[in-house]
Amino acid sequence: MSDIILETERLYIRRWTLDYTDELHNLMSDNRVHRYTGDTVWTNEKTKEYIKFNINREKLSLDDFHGAVILKESNEIIGLTGLNPYLLKQPEIEWQLGVKFWNKGYATEIGKAVIQAAFKNTNIIKIFGMVNPENIASMTVMRKIGMICLGVRDFRGEQDMFYEILR
Repeated sequence: MSDIILETERLYIRRWTLDYTDELHNLMSDNRVHRYTGDTVWTNEKTKEYIKFNINREKLSLDDFHGAVILKESNEIIGLTGLNPYLLKQPEIEWQLGVKFWNKGYATEIGKAVIQAAFKNTNIIKIFGMVNPENIASMTVMRKIGMICLGVRDFRGEQDMFYEILR
């Protein structure tokens, strides 16, 4: 079985292995990555738990997955992406990239690929995106990948800007 979940022009989205722990921890231990997420800096242990959780999932399908985002030219991890369960047949898209990989178009490339593959290969009818209203960069990406703004709504106890894209 291939470890590649998706491939774009510049990126691979791969299944997690524990070999990725140090690289992912280096990215996720930077507090700037979490500025708008409500999360805290990841410890090495939290990084391992995240990877083990994703390795041990009983299923991996394009309507509920998390993968490592790998830059093809250097084979280095630049972040994570996936679709999280939200509503029936309506997951939430997610990505987090290391700071040195911001403003290079990678989030847009990832978002388009995840949406296209999920709509082509699953019975998903809609994908949501939730973003802190202060995170202008992520809201820009949401628009670039074809998502429509629905306005501010409550999400996990926070007021987030909601976006959606329909099949």
